[in-house]
Amino acid sequence: MPIITIQVVKGVVLTTPEQKRELLKKMTDTFISVVGDVARPYTYCILQEVPAMEWSIAGVPLPDLPFLYGPEYAEMHKKSNELMRSFVESQTKNPPAKTSGGDSAPSGDSRKRAQDAWESG
Repeated sequence: MPIITIQVVKGVVLTTPEQKRELLKKMTDTFISVVGDVARPYTYCILQEVPAMEWSIAGVPLPDLPFLYGPEYAEMHKKSNELMRSFVESQTKNPPAKTSGGDSAPSGDSRKRAQDAWESG
């Protein structure tokens, strides 16, 4: 039985019962468009509303809107994007070794390199 779970901050994104019903219907319809109508009677779609300030981004409880559009969060994004870009570029220059089955083997030190890059800022 498929279960589709949608989590939102209560009262921030979905503010009316009509929006919630429409989202539940459209999510179910989209899923059924991929797997087929045979699954419709068994497809659950659950909307979970998390109370404000009981979840966070980067350790900051939401919805702290000034944080989300402020310089601290923007700098976190910028730094993360630069690190990811650098890591992706390093992988294209030095791709992971192949296993005997032809799959890429995870680089033993790629996680360490990413963590070192993050910490050195």
